[in-house]
Amino acid sequence: MAIGLTPTQHLAAVVSSAFYSLWSLLSGFLVPKPKIPGWWIWYYYICPVSWTLRGIISSQLGDVDTQITGFGFNGTVSEYLEKNLGYGPGMIGVSADTSIDFINDSKI
Repeated sequence: MAIGLTPTQHLAAVVSSAFYSLWSLLSGFLVPKPKIPGWWIWYYYICPVSWTLRGIISSQLGDVDTQITGFGFNGTVSEYLEKNLGYGPGMIGVSADTSIDFINDSKI
């Protein structure tokens, strides 16, 4: 994508590394969605990594009712995901659709 927006490959490498760094930072892996500042939340929603990560974590851990305790939290795994990471129930289908849309859009 960056090579189409920049005049040279060298500049594209610099621009793409900046985009990849921001995507990694704001995908919800390093900084959870509730802790992302309001002026950066738009970047979370356009990041394909965030939708993939949300779908994987929600589908694998969203229905786990094991009690966990520690670091100021006492509840189930699914409650932890919803409270601290912002991964509520019912978003698995939306995450899958969005991830597929990103793949289809990149083929154009």
